[in-house]
Amino acid sequence: MKNGDLLAGLALIGLGIFITHRALQLDYVNEYGPGPGFLPLWLGIGFLALAASLVVINLLRSASPGEESWSKIGRALAAWGGLIAATALFRTLGFILSFTLLTLFLVFVLDRRSLLAALTVAVGSAFGFYLLFSIALGVSLPVGPWGF
Repeated sequence: MKNGDLLAGLALIGLGIFITHRALQLDYVNEYGPGPGFLPLWLGIGFLALAASLVVINLLRSASPGEESWSKIGRALAAWGGLIAATALFRTLGFILSFTLLTLFLVFVLDRRSLLAALTVAVGSAFGFYLLFSIALGVSLPVGPWGF
């Protein structure tokens, strides 16, 4: 296991705590059977159990990270940062443009592919998401000032 697994495990523990905490605020059961808190509670518990096992396994097999491991951790953190930035820009730029920029960043900067390949993947992925969610499923995606 790598230190990236440790960081991912810790992040998933945080997510599991959040999900479990929010689920405990909902009704576990109601007069018809399982309530709205039933599934989120068990999902949160599952996240906690699996993430804790990932952390424990990583700690039991830990070795001091080499230079290459820190490079991989930095790339993983950059990907998380890109995702956070894209999410923050959804309301400002809209989903399509934010997702295109995120994909462009991931493919061109982090995966070190050519600009043409990155643009092709970014535009194609954004178009695919638009077709799937907006057209096929009728889900409204955040729209930017340009109408997309």
